[in-house]
Amino acid sequence: MDAAFDIRAWQPTRPPELGEEDLTPRLPDLINTLNTQTKDLHRHPYDPELWLHRAITLASLRFPELAVGDTYKALLLCRTINTRLREGRWQLGHRMGFWMLDESEHGTEETDELEQRIANLQFESHHVEVENLSSFPAEEEGLYLQRPYPWMRPEHRKRDDELLDLLNKELLEQTTKESHIKPICTIQRHAFGKRGLDGADSSELLGVFATRDLPKNTSLLTDESRCWGCIGPGLDGNTLNLHGGMGCGDPLHPNMESDDVNLDLRWVRERAGKDAAEIIALCRFLLCCREDKVDHPLDHHLIARLTPTYRKDKQRIFSREHDIVIPNDWLQQLGIDIFANANYDTWVLFEMKAREENNSWSDPIHCCVSPLFSLFNHSCDMNVQWNIDEDHTSLTIHAHRDIKAGEQLFVCYDQYMETHPVQARRKRMRKWLDEDCPCSKCVREAEEEAMRPKSNSGSDGEATPSWDTAEKPVLPEDR
Repeated sequence: MDAAFDIRAWQPTRPPELGEEDLTPRLPDLINTLNTQTKDLHRHPYDPELWLHRAITLASLRFPELAVGDTYKALLLCRTINTRLREGRWQLGHRMGFWMLDESEHGTEETDELEQRIANLQFESHHVEVENLSSFPAEEEGLYLQRPYPWMRPEHRKRDDELLDLLNKELLEQTTKESHIKPICTIQRHAFGKRGLDGADSSELLGVFATRDLPKNTSLLTDESRCWGCIGPGLDGNTLNLHGGMGCGDPLHPNMESDDVNLDLRWVRERAGKDAAEIIALCRFLLCCREDKVDHPLDHHLIARLTPTYRKDKQRIFSREHDIVIPNDWLQQLGIDIFANANYDTWVLFEMKAREENNSWSDPIHCCVSPLFSLFNHSCDMNVQWNIDEDHTSLTIHAHRDIKAGEQLFVCYDQYMETHPVQARRKRMRKWLDEDCPCSKCVREAEEEAMRPKSNSGSDGEATPSWDTAEKPVLPEDR
């Protein structure tokens, strides 16, 4: 946010409401103000007033989730200041970046003045926060669109050749474990041709291709993950949980045996209940950054490989507690300064969330991002099948039919939908896609359906899936 961005790159995450002013004339000034405020925060990260001012600017630029993130930090700093003031004998240093021991005996007036200032900041911060939580007071939730943030650096928008080499090295190590001979598949650019869609650059469209003929049932790889989570019983023991309060029955989950004993994630299960799985998976991504000593999360290879599907008009719900408070609590447990370390700003957390959601598979209790499997593209006419292992942190992949050398390997996101009619499949796939599923099977069946005489039954030809109460495992597209 500390660098100017082109007005044309501005894509607000809150659509303008009917009758709302056109921001175009004000955009240059708002962008410059945002840049200046961000630079001020770099210099004085512990000043709650600066966080409040930037929240107001972000709200004006129609980024409600980021405005709530900044007001949260402003309120957190205010509470910390109030606590220290109540302890007595302490005064704030310049721009509130440090505390000084007050040796004087007559600081009451100054303390009262500071307490009033902090109270005013808390009131203003809460007001801005509420304005950006569309469900308040019933829920501390708001609506937003997943969009690429305009200040995101170019290197965080694409996958370079160095990353591609690393991915192929990982794939080589995993596939040779199964085949014991030369590599059986490789990751390549231009998965659907070099021309791309509408002549656009297609170098970011990766795909997995067979390097030799693969007979049906050939075992390709076992893909293990470090980034997964499971749900818990919730605060009241049952109502927040899909399974009567039992949640995940493994006493170790969502921790791993290799984890530091001081970094126990079970508190997230208890606070988030049925929503904990995706939150814990995000927390584990953040843990990987600390363990691997990567400064910026979007530079970590486990995150850099993932691409989001940004929505054009499908609004999503964000939660103050789940998307902002819990991840920041976890970052502080990891020893990361959430005020001074801009690499973990709120927008980075939401960008990570978009990538996780687009590349995760889930069952009723678990959520997992498999690092290599996330690179396989989707087709309803899949040639590769996958199965979740009992540990819920890994899956196995094998050939669904005979595959020729040079053929791209496709998975079906939701294998449960494989035999359903095209309209039912396409409806299900809109969970991940902003368009109808464009795979060859769907295109062919849609054309055949369009040529059939329409009946007078009033039916649109769409079958209604007989869903189980438990959601089936699914996997998103690599785009």
